[in-house]
Amino acid sequence: DQVADFSSRGPTIDGLAKPDILSPGVNIVSLRSPNSYLDKQYKNARVDNDYFSLSGTSMATPICAGIAALILQSHPTLTPDQVKQRLLETAENWDLPPYDQGKGYCDAEKAVDMPKKQ
Repeated sequence: DQVADFSSRGPTIDGLAKPDILSPGVNIVSLRSPNSYLDKQYKNARVDNDYFSLSGTSMATPICAGIAALILQSHPTLTPDQVKQRLLETAENWDLPPYDQGKGYCDAEKAVDMPKKQ
């Protein structure tokens, strides 16, 4: 596992430490939207008739959002800030510089199973 070479690294122009967290985002297979702009432009990214393989934030963000949804399903009273904190606290550290990995790699199981703080 490694951070994609095309991934942005921090800090931001205004000095904020980024990224916050890592999520899978390279060669992610998802549903294909026939006749969409991407479908027409990247015919070689089609996987059979119903799927498409893409890389980037557009693929990584939904994975992290899905983990957030699973957290809320198990802990429906958490606030958005608490969900984010849970994602950050349970991330797997890859021993990379913080400007490369943030807090680390999303760990869905740990994030969902972490006991709720009182």
